[in-house]
Amino acid sequence: MSNGQFKVRSSELACLPARQGVRSVTAKSRKRFIPQSLPAAGRRIRIPRSKGMTMIEVIVVMMIIGILAAVVIPKLGLPTATSTASVDGAAYMVASDIRYAQEFAMANRVSKTVTFTSGSSTYTFGPTNTLDPSGQLPSGITTRDNYTITFNSLGEPIAGGGGSVRVWDGVRTTTISVINYTGKVNIS
Repeated sequence: MSNGQFKVRSSELACLPARQGVRSVTAKSRKRFIPQSLPAAGRRIRIPRSKGMTMIEVIVVMMIIGILAAVVIPKLGLPTATSTASVDGAAYMVASDIRYAQEFAMANRVSKTVTFTSGSSTYTFGPTNTLDPSGQLPSGITTRDNYTITFNSLGEPIAGGGGSVRVWDGVRTTTISVINYTGKVNIS
């Protein structure tokens, strides 16, 4: 049997498994071998119905959503994980530096002061020492209060006890407070 381009024996066709989209030829029918995808006279071209999205379409949609989220979320001014981490990190750094000043005062039997200026990203220690921390807040973090705390040689706050200083990134604020009499530092 031939269909113009190649010759096929009916005995060979009977042995081949039927494939989707191809009309099989059996020994009884002896019809010509015609692929279903080729349009014949009077036959319409069949377009398969879409039952969902392909994996490439899903990936493209997810990429578009990701790009939009990366562009839009920072412009909304919402607190993000990085801004929360930066403010919390700055608060722990300030608390640690206040504790350092207290321990320095006790170890050296002198008074030690930490001074914060509102709107500044730095704070200072007095009297200065080469072992003092840098007093530099992370980028984008500033203090919201003018606050000075001074510890005596026993580690007690003699000025500024019972007060607090706030750090913020423009959206989120964290408060560092010093308890009067004991000098214990708390973060809230």
